[in-house]
Amino acid sequence: MSKLTQLAAKMTLSKDLGPERDYGERGRIRKAFSVFGSNLKGMLAVNLMVDIFALPLIVMFVFLMGLYEQNQITEAGYSFSGFLGIGYGLVDDTVAGINMIYGIRSDFFLYFFTPGLMILSIGLAGAYHCIRNFYWGVEVKVFKHFFRGIKLHWWKFLITFTYLGLVGTSAACGTIELMRLMATTGSASAGIWIWSIGSLLLGLLSMLFAAVFLPTSVSFRFGYKDYIKNSCISSLIMFLPNLILTIVLVAPMFLIMVNIVKYIVYFAMITVGASLYIMLDVSFGNICNDLLVNQMYEYEQEQAAKTAQMQRKQQLKEAAKAQRANPKKGKKR
Repeated sequence: MSKLTQLAAKMTLSKDLGPERDYGERGRIRKAFSVFGSNLKGMLAVNLMVDIFALPLIVMFVFLMGLYEQNQITEAGYSFSGFLGIGYGLVDDTVAGINMIYGIRSDFFLYFFTPGLMILSIGLAGAYHCIRNFYWGVEVKVFKHFFRGIKLHWWKFLITFTYLGLVGTSAACGTIELMRLMATTGSASAGIWIWSIGSLLLGLLSMLFAAVFLPTSVSFRFGYKDYIKNSCISSLIMFLPNLILTIVLVAPMFLIMVNIVKYIVYFAMITVGASLYIMLDVSFGNICNDLLVNQMYEYEQEQAAKTAQMQRKQQLKEAAKAQRANPKKGKKR
């Protein structure tokens, strides 16, 4: 028995909450885009409701952080014009300005990123519930099912996104500190490198876990520990497709570093982008759970039914044998 098979055998098995369907169906990503396109109006509505819960993050990191940086630099009177490094005061101003900018960014992540994700998680609980229903082809009343999803799943999403927020804060602050030191001194200590790289790796692994956990948590009725166990095992077994999906979803976010393109990215995410991301994640989660949990559960049920049938046949044979051995037994006198 391979290591992966041994891992799969440790999963908690159950039928998901969805309707009967072909677990072996192909073209899941194509199906995700098809469902998204045919329910575009509902997707827009779900996305706008998510935007409400994302508002603190949007305000803090899209608007206030840049404005605060500019105001602080202006108030401090730092000069970044002319030939940097030539002329009295320019080198000092440049170093001090860089330290201030990176310090502001680090503070924003430290104080606002995790709380912002915690608020967003509540809206995502409702969004995943709605989009799961769209994907399964069941009736969706967006407003009603959005808040039903919050009622059912808020605590699972809140715990998970609090953890993701703390990991993300560590990764962001470590990377910002590394960039600050490299920009101002040209080097950084081994501890800073370990902190930054270690946090980024942990963040990547956490994202791979979340890509399976989030759709799983709205598709099954498990205990929280079983959600974590199944999601960890699925993430390991489906590591390569999970990694590819995560890279594909994260890559467009780097476009926000380009001044003109970033506004297109912001507009896309505010209108339909979040719903599309969730739809793709729900599709991937269904692939993982159909290949592993659902099919293994059905196989287990079939084996249990066969075993029960064999036991009944054996009992009938033994009863018939006992009757033949003592035909008068049980007759009335």
